[in-house]
Amino acid sequence: TIVMVIDKTGKLKINEDDTQWNDLESRLVDIFKLRAEKVAFVKGDPDLEFQVIARAIDIAHAAGVDKVGLMTPKVEAGQ
Repeated sequence: TIVMVIDKTGKLKINEDDTQWNDLESRLVDIFKLRAEKVAFVKGDPDLEFQVIARAIDIAHAAGVDKVGLMTPKVEAGQ
């Protein structure tokens, strides 16, 4: 599962790897080029403005990710 994690300062990670915003699209293209299922999640700090989350979603779609979900505490717990 690919999860883009954005902390309260706007710092970005893909899973555990630090990523710069300017590199996000190319990183996602590389990750998904050999995958049949193009699904990713965004997990943002609760204090972030939604526009920061929306930016990550837009970049993911531009990179060819078909489905982008929001990682909420319930989703993370498997509920």
